[in-house]
Amino acid sequence: MMKKISWKKYFDRVYGCFLGKTVIGTLGAPFEGIKMPLDLPFKPEMINTMLPNDDLDLQILWLDVLNERGENFTSLDLLRRFCDCCAYDPGEYAIMRKNYKRGIYPPLSGKFSNDFYINGMGCPIRSEIWACINPLDPAKAADFSSRDGVLDHAGDSVYGERFFAAMEAAAFEESDLGRLIEIGLEYVPAVCRFRDLVNDTVALCNKYDDYKIILRKLLYKYGHPDCTNLYQNIGITLIALLKGDLDMIKTGMMALNCGFDTDCTCATAGALIGVILGAERIIEQYGWSDIRYAPGVKIEEREYSVKALSDEIARLGAHLSKNVTGAPAMTYAFTPSQYPLTFSVEYENDDPTFSPVHSCRITLKVGNISDERITSPLSLTSDIFLANENIDLAPGESKEYPFTVEMPADTKVIRDKNIITARYVYRESEQTFDFGVVGAMPWKVIGPIWKTDPVCTTEQLIAADLKYGNIIKAVEYDGCRTDVTRRFHLNFAIDTDTEYMTFDECFAPYDSERTDTKYEESVYYQKEDTLDLGDVMGFRGPSVVYMARELIVDDDRTLCVQIGQSSPFELYINGTLAAKRNSCDTFDAENAHLTNVQLSRGINRILLRLTRVNNDAKYTLFFSKRHTCGEHYVDMSAVRPEFFGKNRNC
Repeated sequence: MMKKISWKKYFDRVYGCFLGKTVIGTLGAPFEGIKMPLDLPFKPEMINTMLPNDDLDLQILWLDVLNERGENFTSLDLLRRFCDCCAYDPGEYAIMRKNYKRGIYPPLSGKFSNDFYINGMGCPIRSEIWACINPLDPAKAADFSSRDGVLDHAGDSVYGERFFAAMEAAAFEESDLGRLIEIGLEYVPAVCRFRDLVNDTVALCNKYDDYKIILRKLLYKYGHPDCTNLYQNIGITLIALLKGDLDMIKTGMMALNCGFDTDCTCATAGALIGVILGAERIIEQYGWSDIRYAPGVKIEEREYSVKALSDEIARLGAHLSKNVTGAPAMTYAFTPSQYPLTFSVEYENDDPTFSPVHSCRITLKVGNISDERITSPLSLTSDIFLANENIDLAPGESKEYPFTVEMPADTKVIRDKNIITARYVYRESEQTFDFGVVGAMPWKVIGPIWKTDPVCTTEQLIAADLKYGNIIKAVEYDGCRTDVTRRFHLNFAIDTDTEYMTFDECFAPYDSERTDTKYEESVYYQKEDTLDLGDVMGFRGPSVVYMARELIVDDDRTLCVQIGQSSPFELYINGTLAAKRNSCDTFDAENAHLTNVQLSRGINRILLRLTRVNNDAKYTLFFSKRHTCGEHYVDMSAVRPEFFGKNRNC
């Protein structure tokens, strides 16, 4: 039998949820990104003014979608609303928007080309709306949250949002944190790292009283350099909840003083306590009054008060969930899908890319959600693809249509973005659905360029009486002679002093039959944004590799470049050194940021000189509209290396 909750209690808990979310989130917001444990004391002025926060912003966007579509909203509905109404693009949000613009939709939008941010906090922080719309129904709250999580994440991050949504939905009745955690875990896979994290954190909290000791042990196993990574942050949230005695300030300060993504950890902990306690107890206990929030996104016109927002959410939740008694009568006219057919796209091996050397295999799933049989030709068209099928679907029926997108062998220019349009006819009106495939961007690869240490050439060996030991002995090194000999046998030298290849040499057209080149040359088609030299070539020793690309843009533009690196690099744009890093950094998607980079209409020559120092050599190269949190360009193309210098009119 469906559980019931009174309107008074329900609204009080929703209001408490968002009071906790906003007030305690504000407590942590100024300290976001500090990775060291702190010992800050609480001061009332720390929660005086609500600060803008994407933790709340996107949930208000989702509320607008729910008001329009009801429970039949889709992941794509949410993604479209984000792209239309949100102007900022930190981390995974930029990848999500980039994929959307290329026609790569959920659930792949959160996974493709998102290797660094895939386990971020971006979606676990958005759980409250789904719980408050589905009070006492953790299963449905978790289901709704999954539609959200896959926009910009996959795997454990999505499990984190499901976990919190289920806990918060159950907290409208259950107040025991141990039991709530058990309920949350019912909605994540039986085997996953996220479950291990939760179980380990609970065990540590049961064993130790000092939360700093628990934090230390948690980070030993789950620490990550990215301040927004979910593992340490959800662990910190649970530590604060389990050791905070359901006290808003104590819990919030504990989360804050653990450091890392403090606005998120504080806000999520505050929200759950808010559901458990309710607004009436919170206001009485802490003396808080209603506060105004500060949205950073374009939302439907409304009163910017947390109480009014909570009322709007509660009224909609009472209407949708049907388990709230005594709720105010409300009438909603949800907008049904304007199309009789639904479309979804699956890419084989989750790979939406194609190139002259590999095709893209796609399954288009079509479902009939109308109440009549639909029979129509189905055409799939784009500049690079043409196919035809026939639709014959009864009401409620769905079918799969597999096809393969191939790139002609004589293609000279590869576009990043390639949109395919599916067309059919319904009641004498043409209907369309757009989706995309991504052109794998080509590089001309030159290298590896390497040396031994010490260098041992034929001439040197003859001069040393054909005994390379004499060459080794002639060089001074730190360490014993065995160190020197074994290094000579087992390793290469880091070849940072190699004579540089000229810019023009690197952009000579690639010819697979040519054998007179100074170094080995090949073509590499980069599918995702992260470039791993281990995928480019099998050579594993320290070395230098040149990678050249002719990049095409349609207009003169000033933009920003974001570069990720784990080994040294040099970046040249049209013959000019644009960036150089000699360091080996902990890889992230944007270690270096360049502003005011000029690209000219037509072909621009991009050259990377990459130095592998050890087995880990990863890089990214983004072109964006801002130097950080900016939208990525997707309207660029690249010349195949076989045609370098031959497409000046592109």
